[in-house]
Amino acid sequence: MPAETDIDKLNELCERIGYYYKDNSILIKALTHSSYSYETTQNLAGSNEILEFLGDAVVNLSVARYLIDRFPEKDEGDLSRMRAELVNERTLARVAEIIGLEKRLLIGKSARLEGEDIPRSLLADGVEALVGAAFQDGGYAVASALVMRLLASFLDDTSFETGTDYKTRLQEFSQKFHKILPEYRMEATTGPEHQRVFVSSVWINAKKMGEGKGKSIKASEQQAARRAFEELKRAGAIEQKGQK
Repeated sequence: MPAETDIDKLNELCERIGYYYKDNSILIKALTHSSYSYETTQNLAGSNEILEFLGDAVVNLSVARYLIDRFPEKDEGDLSRMRAELVNERTLARVAEIIGLEKRLLIGKSARLEGEDIPRSLLADGVEALVGAAFQDGGYAVASALVMRLLASFLDDTSFETGTDYKTRLQEFSQKFHKILPEYRMEATTGPEHQRVFVSSVWINAKKMGEGKGKSIKASEQQAARRAFEELKRAGAIEQKGQK
């Protein structure tokens, strides 16, 4: 067994995601990228590609069901938009970082340059593979519950349900009147690893415009953008420049 998949490390990952696989071999398979499988055995059958495919379907179904139950008044268009805001490469890659998945993925040299971070797409695929493995190991209810735990902090971010994307609105304002993009900076993180609180700030023209906190980087940036946008409105900058 590779060092990255020894029992202690597997159990640590299981503890973080709140699910212990009955069959560790399927968990190891979920952690094995096709590049590693091919470079070590020249056999892609041992990679996580099928589990990733399965997990993608489970994630989308689970989130769709959650949104329908939570927002019965929303139509198909609104629900599709909200699901796309919740289920995307950026969000899943962030989930991977939160659970420490990058330290446990088995990735071949051909898919990762030495000294560089694992590509965000591979992190997102790894999360989907974990979900697919949970589906095969314990069924849909187990896998769906895992999805809800992994996405819990993002479900707390209300921007997806209100349709008010302050980051986009602030970006439009900054590009139109300052010809630059807002710059987001990570200011601090607090709390234990499984309950992180992130603090982010947003800057325009080297001026700090707002600061926000959240259970994810995305949520903290959204709050910072909202506070910046609201401050611009209070100062009259938004109305004076024709934004509502």
